[in-house]
Amino acid sequence: MSEFAIVEPPVSQWYARRAWVTALVVGLALDVLVTAVLSVFYPLLLAVVWGALVGAVCAFLAAVLVRVWPVLRALWWWSFEITTSVVVAGGWVALAHTAAWWVALAVLVAVAGVVFVPRRPRRFVWAWSWCLVVRHRLRLCFATLVRSQVRVTGGRPAALPLLLWARPTLAGERVWLWLRPGLSLEDLEGRASLIAVACIARQVRIAPASERYAALLRVDIARRDPLSGRIDSPLALLIPSLRNTDADVPVSPAVPPVGLELADIEEPAPEPSRRGGR
Repeated sequence: MSEFAIVEPPVSQWYARRAWVTALVVGLALDVLVTAVLSVFYPLLLAVVWGALVGAVCAFLAAVLVRVWPVLRALWWWSFEITTSVVVAGGWVALAHTAAWWVALAVLVAVAGVVFVPRRPRRFVWAWSWCLVVRHRLRLCFATLVRSQVRVTGGRPAALPLLLWARPTLAGERVWLWLRPGLSLEDLEGRASLIAVACIARQVRIAPASERYAALLRVDIARRDPLSGRIDSPLALLIPSLRNTDADVPVSPAVPPVGLELADIEEPAPEPSRRGGR
C-alpha cells in the first residue's frame, strides 16, 4: 500500500511527530505571552483563562497546518490538472445549462478541433503536457531517492523538493525547484542519469539557478537535439556558379558545403581611403 500512498509513510510519520512538537511550542509560548499582556488590563485569573484558550486554539491550528502540509504539497503538485479539469468541466456544464446540449457538445468539439488539429496549437499543447509529465516524474524520482536515503542512513527522511515551475524548451523542458533540508546539488548531480531515466529523457543537466540561494536549482531535461536538423547555408551562394540560381543547398551545421573552395570566393574590393592623399 505504501507504493500507492499520496504521502510516503516515513514522511507522514515524521510530520506527525513534528506536528505535536509544534503544537506544544506554539501553545505554551502564546499562553505565556497572552497571559502576561492581558494581566495588565484584566484580573489575573481571567488573563490565565484567556491565555490558555488562545494558546490551545493556535496550537491546534499550527498542528493541523504542519500535519496536512504533505497533503497540501501533493495538491500543489496536481494544481494545474485540478484547475484545468474544474474549468473545463464547470464551463461545459454551465454552457449546457444555458443552451441546448447539442450546442454545448458542438462548442466542445470545435474547441478540441482548434486545439489539436492545427500543427502549432497541437505542438504547443504537447510541449506543455510534457512539462506536466516531467513534474510528476521528478516527484516520483525524488520520493525514491528519499526512501533510499532512509534505508542507507537510517535517519529521518529528507523533505521533498518543491517543484516551482516548468516550461518547454527547444531541447525538452526546464524545471525550477527549491531544495528542502536533507538534499543538495551534489546529491542530485550524482544521480543525473537516474533522473534522466525517470523523466524518459536522453540527458539531464542540473545547475544552480541563483547566485544567492543554493536551494534554488534549474533542471534542464534534453530529449531531442535542436541542432540536428539541416539548414540552408548562405556560404554556398558565394560560389559564382550558384550565385544566380534558385537552387537551395541544404547543409548540416556540422558538415562544410560540398565543392566550396577558397579560390571560388571573390575578395571584396578595398574601400577607398578617407584620408587625403599625400
